[in-house]
Formats: sequence, C-alpha cells, structure tokens
Amino acid sequence: MPRVVITGLGLVIANGIGVKNAWDALVNGKDGTAEIKSFDTSKYRVHRVCEVKDFKIDTTFENETTANTIHKYTYSAAKEALEDSGLNDITRYDSERFGIAIGTLAGELPPFEYLLRNAPEDKANGFDMGVALTYPPSSITTLLSEDFGFEGPNMVSLNACSSGNHAIAWALDLLSEGKVDVMLVGGGELIPQTEFTHFHNLKALAPERCQPFDKNRKGLVIGEGAGIMVMESFDFASKRNANIYAELKGYGMSCDGHHMTAPHPEGAGAIKAMLDALSASKISYKDIDYINAHGTGTPLNDRMETLAIKSVFKERAKEIPVSSIKSMIGHTMGAASAIESVVSCLAIKNNAVPPTIHYETPDPECDLDYVPNEGRELEVNCVLNNSFAFGGNNVTNIFSKL
Repeated sequence: MPRVVITGLGLVIANGIGVKNAWDALVNGKDGTAEIKSFDTSKYRVHRVCEVKDFKIDTTFENETTANTIHKYTYSAAKEALEDSGLNDITRYDSERFGIAIGTLAGELPPFEYLLRNAPEDKANGFDMGVALTYPPSSITTLLSEDFGFEGPNMVSLNACSSGNHAIAWALDLLSEGKVDVMLVGGGELIPQTEFTHFHNLKALAPERCQPFDKNRKGLVIGEGAGIMVMESFDFASKRNANIYAELKGYGMSCDGHHMTAPHPEGAGAIKAMLDALSASKISYKDIDYINAHGTGTPLNDRMETLAIKSVFKERAKEIPVSSIKSMIGHTMGAASAIESVVSCLAIKNNAVPPTIHYETPDPECDLDYVPNEGRELEVNCVLNNSFAFGGNNVTNIFSKL
C-alpha cells in the first residue's frame, strides 16, 4: 500500500497567523482569548472567545459577504500550505488527480446571521448573492477548487468537532488506493452567533479561560481559524524532491452510541479509536512520544480522555506528554482536529511539544503529564492526535517521522 506523507502546512489561529507565528505562539504558551468583537454579547453570561486577530488577506473576494466567511481562513491557510509544499502552481501536473477535503461544524452560518441581524422582520432578508455563493457547505471546497485549479475528488466533512480528522482519513484512503496524487485537506471555522448561543445555553462555555485537565475547569472557549495540510503519496513527493514533514501512518474511527453531547463515561469509543489507529498504523503504544489531546476543558471530556489514555497506554500512560492547545486557541470546532494535525506535524519537525496553559490545580481524576504551562523540547518521532466530538464521533490519527 502506498505511503502517504505531509509536504505543506498552513495555519490561521487566534494567537498567530501563518505557521511560523502560530508555532512560536503555541510553544511559548500565548493565550488567544479575548472579548468577542464579531457580535454583541451584552445579553449573554459569557463574552470571551478566541477570535483571529489582525487578519489580512492578499486577494479580493467577489463581495463583502463572501469575504466574511470560512473561505477567508481556508484560502489563506491553503495558499500557505501549497506554497510550503512547492505545489502553488499545478499546471504541469494532472489536476484531476488533485483533490480537496475540508472539515467544518457549522458551515457558512455567518452570512445568514449578518443579514438577518439587520432586519429579521423582512422576509426578503437572509439572502443575497453572498449567501447564494456560500449556502451549500460544499461551497467551502468548491471555492478552493476554483482558487487553485484542483479538479479531483472534492468533499466537505460535517462530523461535528472531529470533522477535520474525518476529512484527513478520507484523503488518506484516496491516496493509499492510488486514486489521487495530492490532497489539500484540513478544516475551517468562524464563530457564528448561533453556535455560540448553542454552547452558551448548554452551559458548556468557560467564562474567562479554557483550563483542560485542571480540577477547576469550567468548560470550553470557542475559537476560529483554519489548519490545512498538503498530503501526497510518498512516490509522488519523492519524484519532485518535496520536503516532508511527517508520514500519516493511519487512523481509527468509532462512535460512542451513547449520548448526543456527553461522552461514554468509560471512554469506550475513544479507546476503540486509539486502538484501531495503532493497529492500522502497525505501531505499538510503546512507540508514541506525544499525545495531542482533544482536551476541551469540560469536566466530562477531560476525565473520559484521561481514562481512555490510561486504558490504551497502560504502564506508559503517565510518562507520555499529553497536551491540549485548546487552552490557547479555544475549541475551533470542525477545524480543531485539522489544526491539531498540523501541530502534530510541527511537533515532529521541531522536536518540541506545546503546553497546556492555565493548568493550576491538579485533578485526582486527571493525573497524566499534561505539559503544564510551558512548552517542552523532546525527541518526537510519533504523535497520536485525538478528536472526540459530540454524538461520540471519534477519530484518532497517527503521524510519524518518515
């Protein structure tokens, strides 16, 4: 079976735009949380999120509405990833063997909200050319296809907060089966008021900051941004002498079948996803150097993920560094696992892992090495990346040095 490698990376997150800025911010524990600016939260209990700051883009979109969609982030991250990979001009290749897969949670809700907020009593409101361009979620990948000339398979993954890893898994299958040569993959998300309200009313939002695995954690902080990778077959990458960050060894998927919002209390689905990922990758639990945790900062998730890691990693559980970058950039929903996959590749490249910040009070039920508050240099050959979404949609993928 053909090997699949990562040759380009792109990031837009709350504490840094571009891979270099974002990685520096992450390993140095920079918090991207701030008061929300995109809509009025005066009637809400919570007012803080992880919005992307000072974002500028070197292109002009067709209209103002389109410019205020997920596309601005996915385009920017994709452009960076393609330039990084050396595939920013694909005219000399077969474009029908270049595909795209992007994960998201809410799709393009902000254009609807923007129009409805002005005059919700007007039945004609809620629809204009910008909405027409972005209404189907497939517009996210369609626009990228137009931007970069990719004419191969095209898919939007809508699997809650593990959507990005679902997209990556689909891309791995296509590449492994020889159906494509290159896949542009990842995830993108804005912060729609609808989504913010949903989590607010579930009482799942932390009022000030995200504290994964801390005893006094109070919930998640919503974030936004995009993480994009260029994935290609090892043979294709080798023929063009591409720089390689890591190899994507395999993935595991499962569904808890337990509850719409609460994870299985014993982590059954999470355990299966991790075990299946190790099996598919032909890697022992003894070979994992770092776990990029789902780590949302909610009481149930962090407890469950800790239990699941202990079950899978046995005697090694407490010696493996486990950290959550959601403590710095918030929960970017459908983009989260894609952003975390990019960070997993950067950990391998740089032999360093980012911290879990705001970790102050140990929780007896969460007693692993969460890389508290300061990043750490160490030899990173193999990373396990967890994503456990609402509805029990679980995906774990594994990256390694080539």
